[in-house]
Amino acid sequence: MEGVDVSPLHEHPLIPFTRFAFGWCNRCFSLEDVYMYAKSVNLNIYGGYRCNELGCGVVFHKECAKPSQEINHSSHPDHPLKLIITNLDSEPSTCLCGKMFHVGYSCSVCDFKLDFECARRPEPLVLPSNSYEHEHPIQLFREPYDDDAEWKNCKACQMDVDLSGSHYRCQQCEFVIHVDCVYLFPEAYHTSHPQHPLKSLKCQVPDYADKKCLLCKTRFDEEHHQLHHCDICNFSICRACMKNPPPVVVECKTTHEHQLQLLSRRLDFICNACGTQGDRSPYLCLQCGFMIHRECIGLPRVININRHDHRISYTSRLGHGEWKCKVCRQDMNEFYGAYTCSKCLTFSVHSRCATSERIWDMIEREGTPEEEEISPFEVIDENTIQHFSHDHHLQINKDGMVLPESTLCEACVFQICSEPFYSCKKCEFIIHEKCAHLPRKKRHMSNNQPFTLHTDSCFEIAICSFCQQYFTGFRYNSGHYVTIDVRCASISDSLVHESHQHTLYYVPDSDNNRCSRCENRRRSSFFSCDECDYTLDGKCALLPVKVRKNRYDDHPLFLSYGDKNVDGEYWCEACETRVNPNEGFYACNDCGVVLHISCVVGDFSYIKPGSAISCARPNYAFIMRASVISSNGIVVSNTSIDRPLCSVCNSRCKLPSILKLYKAGVYVYLCSLKCCRKLREL
Repeated sequence: MEGVDVSPLHEHPLIPFTRFAFGWCNRCFSLEDVYMYAKSVNLNIYGGYRCNELGCGVVFHKECAKPSQEINHSSHPDHPLKLIITNLDSEPSTCLCGKMFHVGYSCSVCDFKLDFECARRPEPLVLPSNSYEHEHPIQLFREPYDDDAEWKNCKACQMDVDLSGSHYRCQQCEFVIHVDCVYLFPEAYHTSHPQHPLKSLKCQVPDYADKKCLLCKTRFDEEHHQLHHCDICNFSICRACMKNPPPVVVECKTTHEHQLQLLSRRLDFICNACGTQGDRSPYLCLQCGFMIHRECIGLPRVININRHDHRISYTSRLGHGEWKCKVCRQDMNEFYGAYTCSKCLTFSVHSRCATSERIWDMIEREGTPEEEEISPFEVIDENTIQHFSHDHHLQINKDGMVLPESTLCEACVFQICSEPFYSCKKCEFIIHEKCAHLPRKKRHMSNNQPFTLHTDSCFEIAICSFCQQYFTGFRYNSGHYVTIDVRCASISDSLVHESHQHTLYYVPDSDNNRCSRCENRRRSSFFSCDECDYTLDGKCALLPVKVRKNRYDDHPLFLSYGDKNVDGEYWCEACETRVNPNEGFYACNDCGVVLHISCVVGDFSYIKPGSAISCARPNYAFIMRASVISSNGIVVSNTSIDRPLCSVCNSRCKLPSILKLYKAGVYVYLCSLKCCRKLREL
């Protein structure tokens, strides 16, 4: 698509779009719009221009994309008004209506300013007598904004009117009305219902009427208490749709070859574009019976989503076969539109699922070349590579060599064990073969933006956004705020877990999720079963299946669940208490040693020994180099025969990694972050 340069209003080129966008126009929005958006009031932009840069998401009305540099306005006839633009980071200007704005118009002669919405709407200076059921003339007032100004009740919507700013009032009595309400009170016609005027109602939803807006499904409740209603046709819409009506006719060749007409009524239908059901106000093709949700008009043609490594493309008809959506896992109808992958012939996603903001990165990829995948290493010969994370050549070892238990992979910070690995002959750098193949860029279901592999901070402690564990080693970053470790980055959105007989599937953050094993309700990543009420959080779902040997056994320990068909009771070798096999445990397949999960994997298990962590505020992940000691704790290996006592809980530190802290002239030990928090409170 051809870009439209609107600089200096926006730093990136804009492209036209037909799809209905939810949000606010970056040109004419005000702080009031932001407040309405936060209250989930419908704010739609029905076509316009949008930014196609990753992570930007700016949209503009059609008429806002290229505004006039100078206008004449009825409310200020003496001088022309010139376009003014202030940076979003700077102090906004104040319109005479009281709204704060960054783009609007100003008089260069006198201190008169209008936001973009007020500037494009000519308002009569005086309303005639008998207007709005009032016997006196009603005059438009535009007063300078004043924090201490008086407030009065609007006779139309019953909401407060700020008597500084823009409003209509009668000078002979107490009649006051918002400027917006002038056009809607007591009744007004609407493009979606031209046969009868709609009456403005306040907290008066008739018993027979639908409790949701016919156009946008906004529920009429205490938050959205004003509606506009026709009692002849039982037609009700919210105030936002009354002020900002959807277009009656739409043309979008990428969606359908014919003109689409809005059918504003309650009607059960199947959307031809997405294959899901709707219950009101579809757009209809009168020539061929094509019906579509308004949200599905102008669906992007080629996109990237976080559930698949390849681009996917929209098709207007899925075709014969048994299809399941890879996001919601529901059956898909072969006769309706969907997204498919040209490289993976069985991959398909519902249109609505694929274009969800949690899934799609919001960038239209049609007409742009695919990014070339960059290999993480250069092959020198059949046994040697040059990995991008290291200055020296690395050589492969596939002999099953058993290395000392203190030898850890630089990427995942796990013991090498007997797995193939690459090592450096000039220094101590070592990495699993599978970790050497980690892609430099990838997509992950935890974020709609792509992730980039970072290796230059492998000694710095971070917290994984997915499993909530502190870790060191390689990490994947997305933007400035999302970091995941390489273990979590390597999994897909479906998980076969030994603790449960059915496949578990990733579900987004939710306050309703609860881990079936540890009872965690924190906002975290969860995997749930579609067939029964079983859920694991990211921490429990991604426990290491195999852990390095320790003081209790020379062999590797394997994660197990359920009865192991061993006679007698299980007792943990570390804490010498009973083990419930149904709660999971680590066991040695060679000699029968059993340990609690909590006695094997702790808060410091994913941190390389020698790394520093702060006890000042242990609720947060502080970024520190291993050389920083002072009052910070150092993660150390707990491999000696004599286990130290934790200075807070006074128990023997049983975990393989613990925290060593210099306090009051002596070294003390802490076994967990919980003890670290308690130490801070002492």
